[in-house]
Amino acid sequence: MSKFKPMELIDKMSGKFHSKSKYYAAEKYGTQYTGIVGEINVPPTAAQVANRTKFATARANVKALTPTEIDAYKAAFKADKQGYKCLQGYIFAQEYAKL
Repeated sequence: MSKFKPMELIDKMSGKFHSKSKYYAAEKYGTQYTGIVGEINVPPTAAQVANRTKFATARANVKALTPTEIDAYKAAFKADKQGYKCLQGYIFAQEYAKL
């Protein structure tokens, strides 16, 4: 006599079901959840606004760097990368730290 063993087509799923989907699947502590990606309906807190402003200011400062400043950052990055893999990340981190 033959034995029948059902197989699971999808064992686990994580993330959105497709790129335009509003639905997602996630697993937390062994339990699988599904949900809908939605808009945030509450206004940002003062700390969130401060972080966004600081990030935008650092980004504007990086865009406004002169070629000599960029060359100085290149030399500093070459001498000591401090764990950064790319020059752009290093420059942004240095400008962000100044704020």
